[in-house]
Amino acid sequence: MLIFKQLVLGLLLPAIVGGGVFVLAAKSARNQTETGNGLSLGWLVGVALGIGYIVGYIGLEGVPPFPPREGVHWLCYLALIGLILGVFWHRALWRRLIPQVIVSIVVPRLLLNSAFKYTWGPLEGFIWWVCLAVVFFIFWNIVQQSFTLLPSGGWSPFVYFGLSGGTALILAISGSLRLAQHAGILVALFAAIWIITLLLRPDDEVPVFPIAASPVIALALAGIWMNGYFYEEVPVASAVLLLLSPFLTPVGQIEAIQRLGGRRSAVVQVVVIALPVVIAIGIAVAFSGLFGDNSGY
Repeated sequence: MLIFKQLVLGLLLPAIVGGGVFVLAAKSARNQTETGNGLSLGWLVGVALGIGYIVGYIGLEGVPPFPPREGVHWLCYLALIGLILGVFWHRALWRRLIPQVIVSIVVPRLLLNSAFKYTWGPLEGFIWWVCLAVVFFIFWNIVQQSFTLLPSGGWSPFVYFGLSGGTALILAISGSLRLAQHAGILVALFAAIWIITLLLRPDDEVPVFPIAASPVIALALAGIWMNGYFYEEVPVASAVLLLLSPFLTPVGQIEAIQRLGGRRSAVVQVVVIALPVVIAIGIAVAFSGLFGDNSGY
């Protein structure tokens, strides 16, 4: 029964639901291009990711309590918030900026409520709050920019498939199988979108992920990472390297890399982005004691 829940409800069902909505979004976008309709349907991609994650969450955990009692309970609500924001994310920059700042400030406080109450003092808690809010805001914008900085075709979902897969592996190695399963939901979603993209629009010059997908992706990854670092035993270096990975996306704009040609430059760019994730996995393995005593103690 446990294997059924993990594989079918936590992986297969989210991939089917999210992939199905993504197919609808892809076909609708193609019909718009052919008919000249200017109405943006980019928000459907955010819906695909948000609904897919929520389905996987409920499959693994059931309906989360409200108000949430644990940090992991917030993950479902973060996906819902990201989904709602994505519907309105096509608006002007200043209209997006206000809710983005508010969410960046509020989410760390809600997600890490027990740490604020029982672990940190007032000054330490305030410093953590400010730092996390700033980092989350910057990370969210980096995720959004990555959609246009990464090569077209299936590269974007492939990169986030790898980032989510590395996150799931690090969490599992660090002893948090529960959180690893939630990262696995993202792995299934990005894998489905990657495969569908290769089948339906392999040579499309339009980015696979519109900006409307950034709230769901940023909130989901940040929520899982904060839970993993503050409530589980993910090594500091591994957490920092996972966060660093998307920040390396602009390396594809370096002239020397662009001169390599389309496919070669794309491969180099993805390899550079993947390198911190690979190192983060190695550090997690070293700290886990799988190959002997942990030298960190």
